[in-house]
Amino acid sequence: MSRASVREALRTLELLGIVETRAGGGTFVRQTSPDDLARPLTGLISRGHSLADVIEFRGLIEPAIAALAAERITQAQLAELGAIFATQERKVAAGEPYADEDTRFHELIGEASRNELLTTMLGVVWDVMRESREQWLQTNQRAHSSLDAHRRILAGLGVHDGDAARRAAADHIKSVGEGILRLIGGSKV
Repeated sequence: MSRASVREALRTLELLGIVETRAGGGTFVRQTSPDDLARPLTGLISRGHSLADVIEFRGLIEPAIAALAAERITQAQLAELGAIFATQERKVAAGEPYADEDTRFHELIGEASRNELLTTMLGVVWDVMRESREQWLQTNQRAHSSLDAHRRILAGLGVHDGDAARRAAADHIKSVGEGILRLIGGSKV
C-alpha cells in the first residue's frame, strides 16, 4: 500500500472524527462513541440504498442483537419487556395504534444486548424505516402476526436461549420485511 493511500485513509478517518493527528506526535485513535460512528452511517443508509437493502441489513443485525440479549437480559428488563408486550396486546385487542410499544419492545431488546454500537446502528435503520413500519402495523392481521412474533422472541429471551431468540427475531424480521416490500411495491433485485 502506498503512503499516499495511507495518508488519504487517515484524512478520511480524521474527517469522521475517528482519529486525530497531533503535530510531531503522530496519529491516534480518538475516544469515540457509537453515535460518532452512526452519523456517517445515517447518511449512507438513508441515501443511495433501497428499502430492500435496509430491510436485509436489519435482518442480519436484529437477530444477532436478540441472541446477545438472551444471554445478557436482566430480570428487570424481562419484566419491563413483559409489561410492554401486555400493553401492546391490550392495544391490539382494542384496535388502538401500538407503534410506540412495538418500537420500545425492540429498543429494550437492544439495550439488553449491552452492545451500544449494534443498537445505535439498529436505531439508524429504524429511523430510515419508520414510515414504512408504521404503514405496515396498521392492519389487524399484521398486528396479530407481530404479537405472535414478539411472544416467540420474548419466550426465547425469558429462558435465556440465544438460538431461540435469534430464530424468532429472524422469522419476524423476514416476515415484516417481505410484507413491507409487498405493501410499497419494492423488491430485492
